[in-house]
Amino acid sequence: MLNRLLLPLCLLALTATAFAAPPESLERDVDDLEDLLPHAETAAEREFWRGREHLMPSRGAKADAPPTGPVRNVAEWEPATGVMIRYPLGLPYGLLTDLDDDVTLHVVVSSGSQSAAQSNLAANGVDMGRVEFLVRANDSIWTRDYGPWFVFDGAGDLTIIDHTYNRPYRPNDNLIPVYFAQQQGLPVISHDMYHTGGNYMTDGSHLSMSTELVLDEAWSYNSMSESEVMQLMADYYGIATYHTLPYIESSGIHHVDTWAKFLDEETVLLKEVWSSHHTYDDLEQRAVLLASLTASTGRNYEVHRVYCYDIGGGDPASYTNSLILNDKIYMPTFGNATHDQAALDAYAAAAPGYEVEGYYYYGFITDDALHCRTKGVYDRGMLRVGHVPIREEMEGPVAVTATVDDRSEAGLDYVSLVYRFAGDDWVTVDMADLGGDLYEGVIPAPAADTTVEYYVVAADLEGRVEGMPRTVPGHWYEFPILRQTTDVPGQPAAARLLPNRPNPFNPSTTFAFELRDSAPVRLIVSDVRGREVRRLLDGETCPAGFTRVSWDGRDARGRAMPSGVYTFTLEAAGLRYARPATLVR
Repeated sequence: MLNRLLLPLCLLALTATAFAAPPESLERDVDDLEDLLPHAETAAEREFWRGREHLMPSRGAKADAPPTGPVRNVAEWEPATGVMIRYPLGLPYGLLTDLDDDVTLHVVVSSGSQSAAQSNLAANGVDMGRVEFLVRANDSIWTRDYGPWFVFDGAGDLTIIDHTYNRPYRPNDNLIPVYFAQQQGLPVISHDMYHTGGNYMTDGSHLSMSTELVLDEAWSYNSMSESEVMQLMADYYGIATYHTLPYIESSGIHHVDTWAKFLDEETVLLKEVWSSHHTYDDLEQRAVLLASLTASTGRNYEVHRVYCYDIGGGDPASYTNSLILNDKIYMPTFGNATHDQAALDAYAAAAPGYEVEGYYYYGFITDDALHCRTKGVYDRGMLRVGHVPIREEMEGPVAVTATVDDRSEAGLDYVSLVYRFAGDDWVTVDMADLGGDLYEGVIPAPAADTTVEYYVVAADLEGRVEGMPRTVPGHWYEFPILRQTTDVPGQPAAARLLPNRPNPFNPSTTFAFELRDSAPVRLIVSDVRGREVRRLLDGETCPAGFTRVSWDGRDARGRAMPSGVYTFTLEAAGLRYARPATLVR
């Protein structure tokens, strides 16, 4: 990575002021200090670097080795301590004064603009105690695109992964992640593949999504094949599944955040436009495509829509270009009270429990808005709770498992399962430590079939409190729960299938069933399409009482199965039972 810092600082300082935005650029910064560079590089920028390309940061042979695995890429909604923006601003001050209530503002600013930044931020009500300047030469406001990406490496340390920004004529921006890592005392690992943050979504569970831009640019600039891109994403980011989606337009920046947004591991918010718009058919097809893809939870994505009205010239509003930061969603608005409110309502329906606020700014346009100009900074000591919500009908008692990763290493205060049956009061139970960051609590069988609501919550000894859903206690999960069935009170059923544990699982889980009398048994595992994956028992006679059978997540040929929901079916004593089990790789 050190080779990326050798560009002469005097030349770097010149590039920030050597050219202005082209005359057709209508956006001026909020304090009227400069014309802001657009997303695409300008002719003036390219002309400035003509003949000086050898002075740009070198690429190709000097990428750093990947982090020690296993690696996990941090999702946007994980616990954040800050947000990166750039001054002069392309954002409204009202947004900054709300952000500083929750996080630190990491402000990228050149030395020549720092004084103006200090005075103007303070004059507009920004809490200067929540501002930290990164004083470095820079080119543009697009911190989402060039800012740092975060992973936890195999040692559990927060690490910055620095991609090569896909704007080669903006080398100052390209260096910002390295300088930020140095300032924060974080390790930084650079690689040479072109990428851009606006064209990237990850779910924190080893699945990510971009448009095909990443493949096109990796081939054009890096001579990398699709398989090489996939390998790099696995090595540097821990991505096991990387969906690259077709474009929805023939021109433009082709960033996925202009039309789609992950809201959690299995929910996507997708742009909707009027039927005569030229992207209408493609967006409708993307809705079908996304709903057919398997999320890291093992279920298909739930696709919600947000209507993006015409803001002028046939351009749809970019409502999907929002920022999720801790328990709040910051959404761009465009000055139409009716449509803006409808978009806020769409977010509230798709992401229950979050506080959703809208922010108007004259510079927001169809292919860039609030998300493009902000970049979350994440808690190196975060408390992360992972859980695949139960949604299917289950027979009680039901085991609820969750992973709780305490990056503070201070220790956990508690891990609790909180539940209630319909109409009852909340009940809190301690979850048992099963080892390996896995915890389990049990929801007992109800007296009668009903609905159960529940959530998981944990606290560390430094005061962090996190849960699943992430907005607990304001939101919770629910599923139908059935009473425990028996043939005769106090006697076991002729055959009874119990919940598998753990669930979700990786790499293995144990199925348990109970027979009143010795009997032949079949136990079959099927995938989501009903195809048989593995026959664990095939007519073998099992004794009365409990029998436990483990499945290692492999098919009959020994191949590891992908993440997904699998059904195990018990046939015994003339009865047939089925239950879901979720494999999470």
